[in-house]
This record gives sequence, C-alpha cells and structure tokens, in this order.
Amino acid sequence: MTKIFFRALLAGLAFLVLLVALNRFDKRVAPAAFGDGDLPPSSLEAANGAFWLLFLGEPESAGLDIERKVPEYRDLLGRLERVERLTWQVAPRSRSLGGRYWQMISDIPFPQPPDRDWPGFLRAERDHLSRLRVELPILLRRYERMTRCETVADFGYRVEWDRPYALQSFVLATGRLRAALAVLDAEDGRWAHAAEELLTAFRFGERLAGAAQSAFFYNLGRALVDTALEALAGLLSLPGCPPEVAGSLLATLPPLSPAQFSARAALVGEFLWASERIERGDRWLQSEIALREIVPGRRGDQARMALNVLLARELGTGSYLRLREAAFELFLMKNRTRGYFRDGLRRLLALDASPPFRWGASGEGAPSFKGLNLWWLWNPSGKLYYEGLDPFRQRRTVERKYLTRAFYDLVRMAAALRLPGGGAKTYGADAPGKWPEGLSPEGAREARDPFTGRPYGWDPARGLLWSAGLDGKNDRGDPERDLVLSVR
Repeated sequence: MTKIFFRALLAGLAFLVLLVALNRFDKRVAPAAFGDGDLPPSSLEAANGAFWLLFLGEPESAGLDIERKVPEYRDLLGRLERVERLTWQVAPRSRSLGGRYWQMISDIPFPQPPDRDWPGFLRAERDHLSRLRVELPILLRRYERMTRCETVADFGYRVEWDRPYALQSFVLATGRLRAALAVLDAEDGRWAHAAEELLTAFRFGERLAGAAQSAFFYNLGRALVDTALEALAGLLSLPGCPPEVAGSLLATLPPLSPAQFSARAALVGEFLWASERIERGDRWLQSEIALREIVPGRRGDQARMALNVLLARELGTGSYLRLREAAFELFLMKNRTRGYFRDGLRRLLALDASPPFRWGASGEGAPSFKGLNLWWLWNPSGKLYYEGLDPFRQRRTVERKYLTRAFYDLVRMAAALRLPGGGAKTYGADAPGKWPEGLSPEGAREARDPFTGRPYGWDPARGLLWSAGLDGKNDRGDPERDLVLSVR
C-alpha cells in the first residue's frame, strides 16, 4: 500500500513538473495594438463636469459649491484605481449615495416601454412630482448645472468604482425625476422650456458617452441619453403638442452619423485595463478570479468563497494568499492571455463598427473557455482570468448602443409626424420608413432599422412606429417583441 502511494505521489509530482514546464512556453510579445492614444483624454481638472456625478448626492448643506469638494474627489479617485484588494477584507469606501434623496426618488414610476403612457403617468403622479420639486430644489439645481457643463471627461479607465451600480442608479433616478418634471412643465404650457431642458440633458449624456474611457462612463452616458429620448417621446405624445416643438426637435436632433454613440473608446479602455492587470499580476487577479470557474454547478461563487475561507483558516490568511499568488503566476502565460483579450476586442470593435443586420459571423470566434477539459491545462490561469472578466460580455454594451440609435430615429420620425402640412399623410403614403419631404437635410431620406437594414415599421391605422429590435425579426409592432413607439 505504501509503495502504491509512493508511486502515485511520484507520478503526481512528475505530472506537476510537466505541467509547469508546459506553461513556461509563452508566445512572443506582440506589438501593441492599442494604447492611450486611442482614447479620448481623461481629466481630474476642476472644470470637468463629471465631478457633478459625485456631487449630486452630497448633503443639502453643501449647496452648489462643488469646488470645495473636488480635492476630496481626486483623493477618492486615486484610491479607487483598480489595484489589489480582497473584497471580503476591505470594507466599501464610499458612503451610501444620495442619502435621503435616494429614498425619495428611487420609486418614481417613470413610464417604461411598451406602454409609455405619459398622460396617464402625469395624471397619477402630478401631486407627487410637484411635491418633490418643492422638497428637492438643491438636487434638481445640481442636476441642471451638471447637464450644462460643456467640458466632460472620463476620470480614466484605471478607476474602478467600488459601488458602480449604486452611483449609476442614483444619477439615473435623478435624471428620470428631472425629465418627468420637464414633461409636466410641457403639459402646463411651458413647451419650449421643457423641450430645451430635455435636449440639454440629451446632449450631456451624449458628451459623457463620447468622452468615456470605460464601460461604466459609456453606459451611464448612454442611459442618460435614453432617459432624455423617452421623455422627448412623452412630450410629443401629450395632447396639444405644438408643431413648433416638433420642428425644433427635428432641427436639433439631426440624422445620426455612423460614428455617433460609438462604444469603441470604452471597449479599448477596458482592454487596456485588463492588459495592465496581466502585466502587473496584481493580487486582485488571484483573489477575485481564481477558482471562479473551476468549481462546477450553479452555486459556483458560494462554493468558491467557502473554499477560500476554509483554506485561509487552515493555512493562515497570509500564507494562503502567498500560495495562491505563486500558483496563479506559475500557470499564467501573460502574452497568450493578452492575446485572448485582443482577439475578443477586435471582434467587439467589428460589431461596433457595423449595424447588427450586417453582423453575421463578425462577432463569432471570440476566445471562449467555458467548461473544463484537458485544454485548460494549457495556460489555466490565463483562461481563468479571461473567463472571469469575460470581455465579450461587452457585446451587450454594443447591442444597447444600437437600441439607442433605433429609438433616436423613432423619436425623430414621431416629431416629423407632428408637423403640419400633411406630414403624417405624406409619411403614411410613402414606403414605410421614408422621411417626409424636407424634414431632414438630405430631403426625402430613408431611415433604416439597424437590426434589419430595412425601413422602420409604420402602421398609420394603429399609430405605431417600430424597430425589429435585437432579434432582428419584424413582429409587426408587437410591444413585447419589437421596439415600439406610439404616435397618436
């Protein structure tokens, strides 16, 4: 029995030595495909309007004096750079965002698709919205000051927000409140003022997304754009909307250029961050990623955490971490792993550069290491790292970009149909998706659904405009399957 055990131990050690030797044969260093020059500039200057994102939730006693807080924010951002830390050892470093503001605005039932019943929403929520306008003047003024900032820049792709969804949710809730109040102003007769407020918010979101070096900044900017577009569609749906308002929207929102709302810079920034972490081998890699995928089952994260805690107790936290770091580095091929991310990024950029109806196999073939097999023995740490971050999840970022572009077109067409002179009749008589004569700089221009390559759907009898949406199937304006906008 002892002899069998000894032979098994020798065989195991021999296999381990072979495995370590196998993982020492890395690829050669590839030329840098992307760098900081591919990104818009970042900024920590006081004039950066993005600081208002952090200032929104400050206590009312801070008023509008953001300049006094900027040094504190700079220090916070320095500590939030994506460096090593263990999430179960380090407490969150930012306080509850928004304080009492969040309790007051988080439950506003902002009209959502497919119904988007803005008249009904305003009837039901008029008193609530009017009360919030009185109770939250500082928050609303901060949001207005933020949206009027002409200079907006990302803080840099190296910043990792320790509570990104909390910050994003609070900013978006504030944006929804301000948008709802603008539509309420329109119903009360202040049409031009309401349209200008929503267009200002739209432009700020567009600037924020365009300045993004990270997926966080890009997605927040695009979501603010979506909020403004939803409210503009609501404004157009109100009874008595003046044709002049529709005309001003068309004049202010020109046809989209192919590069508008591009996520390219944000995708590149995420790639650069992943590449830097590979090179530096930060403890964050091992502590957050290792063992995430190799524990099978639907409760893999819980099992991973339990295993980490157990081993840390048995070996001592310091010894266990040093062991994991050494093991992770031992089985990591840095150049090969960087190649995984580079290949994934190139496929994502191909998707970003062309509308979904042309994607075909453009996004296929990205590295994927789901499931365990013998191939995992070749650069296992690199595969764990890649699958843990899963850069191809950013495909959702690109898909949402095209949903935003499609809804932008639908809002413009809804505005066109509000113009006098038989605009609706002209639109309905032409091939579906064709702009009425003279409503765009190109004249009678066909607007194409990015998901089908065909004109948008239009049913004059039902008063519906629609895009086929992510599945690319035209379901004739089914609100559960298509991206639908009612025009009545």
